[in-house]
Amino acid sequence: MLHLERPLVFFDLEATGTDPQTARIIQIGMQRFVPSDEGAALGETLDVLVDPQEEIPTAVTDLTGLSPEAVRQAPPLPDHLDRLARLLADADLAGYNALAYDVPLLQAEFERHGRTLPGPDDRVVLDPYRLEQVLRPRTLSALYERYTDRTLEEAHDALRDVEATGMVLQRQLAEHDIDGTPAGLAQRIRGDYLDDQRRLKQDGDAVVVCFGKHDGKTLREIQAEHADYFEWMYETIDDLRPHIDDALE
Repeated sequence: MLHLERPLVFFDLEATGTDPQTARIIQIGMQRFVPSDEGAALGETLDVLVDPQEEIPTAVTDLTGLSPEAVRQAPPLPDHLDRLARLLADADLAGYNALAYDVPLLQAEFERHGRTLPGPDDRVVLDPYRLEQVLRPRTLSALYERYTDRTLEEAHDALRDVEATGMVLQRQLAEHDIDGTPAGLAQRIRGDYLDDQRRLKQDGDAVVVCFGKHDGKTLREIQAEHADYFEWMYETIDDLRPHIDDALE
């Protein structure tokens, strides 16, 4: 179904953390597709471990199943950069949630070693995660139709929307075989985020700020390097203060 005009590299990175500016790559997977009469043909595949030359959090080991010993015996990233550059130099990119994580992580890693991520000036990044958001809108009307096979009549009437929300929630729980209290479900939705607005996120032993001009930095980094901003955040955003206290105690 894909009709390529130039090579397209599907890729995924496993790394030491969730912040693409500070994480270090520990595994690279790539498949390079090239244009063909059928639209696309698999060219080269890459599957390598990378020594991050720093400690690998236990949570990352548990998540990826990668042995820390095997990773530490692998070549460091500089040994892979020439091959990566060759695979990427003329290619568009594709990856799940790549726009938010994998692409900025790859850029940061190249820059850390004094190089620029190679690629066309008009490079396309195709992200199935973003495409799914377009293909399956998350408005109440769209969710209601998806879960009930009926059109939501009188959308934006307050009581009708309340009824529809309850129906959607019931169908979600049934379809995905989910059971639990409202508090438990809210925690499942929140995941590693400390607050419902997803402004602070737990990353191993650190807490990362996910908003504003210091997005991606840890609380301790902001406290040490941007004291005025930290004080503003602490004094102004009341609902974050308990989380900040817990993180820095």
